[in-house]
Amino acid sequence: MSSCLNAQPSPTPVVTPPVLLTPYISLTPSQEPDVSTPVVVTPTDLPTPTPTPLTYTIVEGDTMLAIALRHGISLEELQAVNPEVNPRLLSVGTVLIIPLGDSVPPSPMTATPIPLILTSTDCYAVPDGIWCFLLVTNDRSRALENISARVVLYDEGGEMFAEGIAITAINRLSADEDIPLVIFFPGNNPGEFQATTNVLTAQPVPKNDTRYLNAWLEMDEVVISAGGLHAEVSGSIGIPAKSSPGNLVWVVVTAYDSEGRVVGVRKLEQFGLLEPGASREFKIEVFSLGPPIAEVKALVEVRP
Repeated sequence: MSSCLNAQPSPTPVVTPPVLLTPYISLTPSQEPDVSTPVVVTPTDLPTPTPTPLTYTIVEGDTMLAIALRHGISLEELQAVNPEVNPRLLSVGTVLIIPLGDSVPPSPMTATPIPLILTSTDCYAVPDGIWCFLLVTNDRSRALENISARVVLYDEGGEMFAEGIAITAINRLSADEDIPLVIFFPGNNPGEFQATTNVLTAQPVPKNDTRYLNAWLEMDEVVISAGGLHAEVSGSIGIPAKSSPGNLVWVVVTAYDSEGRVVGVRKLEQFGLLEPGASREFKIEVFSLGPPIAEVKALVEVRP
């Protein structure tokens, strides 16, 4: 159990959570009734029962990936039955259809949970809620994806007052890399509180996977403010000359304090064609929600 204290209000970082992620829950479709064969010359066909559609209404802070995993389905399955919904532009109040049983094709991905260790959990209270950062390291020999963890918050009396699923700002984590899982709990905080966490999902990226392009990132300059509560990062990203073209670029910047604890996360999303062999500049700011920033790291993900 990690102890998290009420911090002084600071500028809130803009984080676009994807994805992460909740436990894969096995949903059991309604069982068909046992219908005996009628003894008549021409039997009457009985209608095939179908599962009652399940719906979910989007609330503030939701992501398509988190909603999908919360209901034990893949992101692709959720998007297949909600093609009119843009996963990057979710609107509060939108009603999503949640597929059940055989209503969608089976996902090509098989959920294979991999045990991972969370190296730190840091939560910060801000005027409109609580941010929690869970740092995880990929100590495996291959890249992982769909990493998520459950976070439960308790007040001084030991009563649970919030819980949710923390996810990563990009979907793929290369071997020997670190990334924070992020979650925001909106609402008033109770003063002092504690957090418990446990990893829920982590899957190996299949070999020869074409959803992610090999990409490189160089940080050319990192300027940390005098007080350490703000940093500006500039650099460039690119893909190899023999790569397929890229159309979606995610850059995630993580700020750490002098003890290596996460104090801020910021994500930059870029659309538009990235030609093979070409590079693109980026500039992004990140703010600390706690102690002064001592170090900044950046990761990139490029998709076709």
